[in-house]
Order: sequence, then structure tokens, then C-alpha cells
Amino acid sequence: MSPAIQALAVGATLHPPVRETCPLAVSGLTVAYDRKPVLWNIDYETPDAGLIAVIGPNGAGKSTFIKAVLGLVPTLAGQVRVFGQPVSRSRQRVGYVPQRTAVDWDFPTTAIDVVTMGLYGKIGWLRPVRRKHREQARAMLDRVGMADYADRQIGQLSGGQQQRVFLARALAQDADLYFMDEPLAGVDAATEAAIIAVLRELHQAGRTVVVVHHDLSTAPDYFDHCLILNQRKIAAGPMGTTFTADALVRAYGDRLAQADIALDRRRA
Repeated sequence: MSPAIQALAVGATLHPPVRETCPLAVSGLTVAYDRKPVLWNIDYETPDAGLIAVIGPNGAGKSTFIKAVLGLVPTLAGQVRVFGQPVSRSRQRVGYVPQRTAVDWDFPTTAIDVVTMGLYGKIGWLRPVRRKHREQARAMLDRVGMADYADRQIGQLSGGQQQRVFLARALAQDADLYFMDEPLAGVDAATEAAIIAVLRELHQAGRTVVVVHHDLSTAPDYFDHCLILNQRKIAAGPMGTTFTADALVRAYGDRLAQADIALDRRRA
């Protein structure tokens, strides 16, 4: 471990205890790939319920943040608590929608089988999938407008349809805290509207949804909180007071074309 990384790791331990009641509390989170820090000393707590956009330029560590929180990549330092517990003890309360590029779409399975996988925490591994479980899975597909495609091979669906299926799988988990990694990237307008409608339903039901989001122009319309990253935490809080020109300049630096678009939209 390089001296710089060691220093970061030591510094990341010098933080007060996280609040134990919120859906997600992160303290001193530091992640490095090949000795290069990707996230430095991140402290963050979600509101008790909210639609939260994780925003930042390419390479800012947005996807890494979600993966580190979920334990999918190793962390160098820091503490993560989900409803006051390590994530390993809270997995049944967490739903996850990965990036489409992380999925093997050639795997021979149908849409309803993918959604049924979201019920395995309730069914139990190696236990039979019964008719009631498939009915529950079909209801989740119907919720995202994909019931007519239940028996279609997942690889035969369009990108937007595939994204809806994976959203349905997350819904089947009936989680309290959801993580979604760019669910709106590359989807058509109808799919985007369907996904946002579901996110708002989850929010109204008191769930917390953390979404990596790339389109700054729509962020203020779709989300009520944001976490702005560029390896470090730039800002976090309610969208109205956090999604500001100053925060975006600090996050994007000389890559301000996207930030300018977002700010122009807010002024209009």
C-alpha cells in the first residue's frame, strides 16, 4: 500500500459515529483501484425517505460509491450502515438495479424468470418457485408495463425493456432502500417516464431510492435530494439548496458544458 493511500486510510478513521437510524449512513468511505484512490473519505447520510441523485462527471466514483456501499467492491477504509446495521445483515431490505452493461444479456432466461429472482430472499434458495411466486413476478412486470413480455427471452428485448425488467426484479424484493446505477441511461422516452413514475411511487410509500444519474438537465425535476461527487464529496442535501452553480463548478471544473445546460434549464 502506498504512503498516500495509507494516509487516506488513517485519516478516514477519524470520524464521529454515524447516525444509526437513517436508511444509509457512510463514514470515511475510501476506495482505491490499483493503488489509485477512486473515492476519498466520503461521509454521507441519506434522508429518512427520498429520491436521491448521485451526480458527478465521468470518473467521479458514482458507480463505485454504490458498489462499495453494497459490498460489491473492496473498501480501503470507512464504515457503511444500512438501517443501523452492516449491509450484510440488511440485504433483505435492499434492492439493486445494476448498469445494463454489467448484465449478460445472452443468458437464456425469460423476463418473468429474471423478476422471480428478486423473490428468492422470500422463497429461499433451492426451494421450488410456486404459482403464487410467478403471479407476484407477473404483477411486478405489469407495474412497469412489461406483463405482455413475461415469457420473452431477455436477450430479445430492447434496452429500455430490459431496464424495465430489472426494475421489476428490484420491486419484487419489496425493499426499503433501493440503489439504481444509471437506470435512465440510453432508454427511450416512454421507458424513462415509466421508471420515474415507479420511483415516485416508491418515494410516496416512504422508501429511499439512491440513483446514479447522468443527465443534469432533468435532475432537479426528478429528484428531491442529491449527492454530488468528484472522488470526494462536493455537496449533499436537498436539491433546491445543493444543486447550485458553485457545487457544479467544483464538481465539473472545466467540464462545464453539462453543468451549463442544467443551470440554464433552472433559470428558464
